Amino acid sequence: MRTLDSQIDEIACRHLRRNFLLGVCNGVLFNLASALTETSLVLSWFVSQLTGANFLIGLIGPIRDGGWFLPQFLISGYLQRQQRKLPLYNTVAVVRSLSWGAMALSVFLVRDRRWLLLFFYLFLTITSLSAGFAGLSFMDIVGKTIPPRRRGSFFAMRLFFGGIAALGGSALVSYLLGGRSGLDFPINYAVLMFASFVVISLAMGSFGLVVEPVEVVNSERVPLIRQLRRGVNLPRHDPNFRRFLIVRLSLMLAEMATPFYIVYAQRAFQVPASMLGIYQTGLTLASVLSNLAWGQISDRQGNRRLVRVSTLMGMAMPLVALTMAPLNRLVPSLHGAIPYLFSMIFVLLGGYRSGTTIGNINYLLEIVPAEERPLYIGFTNTVLGIGMFVSSVGGLIVDLAGFAVLFCLALILYGLAFLVSFRLQEPRSMELEIG
Repeated sequence: MRTLDSQIDEIACRHLRRNFLLGVCNGVLFNLASALTETSLVLSWFVSQLTGANFLIGLIGPIRDGGWFLPQFLISGYLQRQQRKLPLYNTVAVVRSLSWGAMALSVFLVRDRRWLLLFFYLFLTITSLSAGFAGLSFMDIVGKTIPPRRRGSFFAMRLFFGGIAALGGSALVSYLLGGRSGLDFPINYAVLMFASFVVISLAMGSFGLVVEPVEVVNSERVPLIRQLRRGVNLPRHDPNFRRFLIVRLSLMLAEMATPFYIVYAQRAFQVPASMLGIYQTGLTLASVLSNLAWGQISDRQGNRRLVRVSTLMGMAMPLVALTMAPLNRLVPSLHGAIPYLFSMIFVLLGGYRSGTTIGNINYLLEIVPAEERPLYIGFTNTVLGIGMFVSSVGGLIVDLAGFAVLFCLALILYGLAFLVSFRLQEPRSMELEIG
């Protein structure tokens, strides 16, 4: 009999401190890079300056996040046969880094807005897809090297110290986009993208130094169609995994509203660009401070509870957005405060993202069999990637029905995820028999 705490091998135990610190360093740097090019603030504002097409604005999140999720199932069969996953991570890290550098260069050099949009989406797609190939390797390595009851602290420390680093990134965003730098559009964005390129390169280099244990694997080559059948059968034969997928898909689809909070603030209430730094700081601070609680809940009370709590924070975001117009109408004295009241949405977003990141990743790692980890994670993330691209209809919903309908739909989806989360099983209530 052994507990979940001992589910890593002897080599991983020996190098636990090294791998833990390198993984945290990787997360800190990635959080800094994310603050410099935050999807729902910086990149959404950037594209809104190039085009008024809501559909294109709504594509940013699906490409950036969906590209991370989508390809993982395609390589799950290949990766499942590899005793070490780090070589694939290191290979695609080069592609990911170069694509960020190329994006920054294009913003520096290209002046035609149509070409600039084309290059932006091209390099965003390349970097997102390469991140997806690296992401499955990363998750499997974490599953092999960090014991379950340390993963909450592991991801919380990545987000906590990453959030502190991101405060510096938020200050740079405020300086460059708030008009104090003297740099005009789009050069100020090019500086942010180049800084993100440097930081991302360092982040991936740090994780490349992890000591990955060699594990026994099934070397049988599984054709993609057979792997697909195995993946499709997972929700059918594993009811708890099926419920988890429903929760994750509902949350993913609800995020179709996320890029449009800042667009709504800009178009409906004329919120100036100088507020971006304030919103980014609020988002980052909320992420940092909430991690003090999220890591404790994950390690001590379980990730099922963390999923529920963070989903409630997600529900609050569209609710706040929906109250802004009536509040502005009914209380004229608050008109000047509306831009600052919008910061509540981004504070909630910071806490929500941290909580769902820690809770959902760790819950999945706890409920999947170790030998099937690439299959479960790859299938889950590819399904979520499809869901993310479906969520690109957010821009079309705004065009056809308005912001209020989009926010109401997001509220319903968050509510569905919250209700289904009560049917998730708590994996820590059972001990694992090792025989």
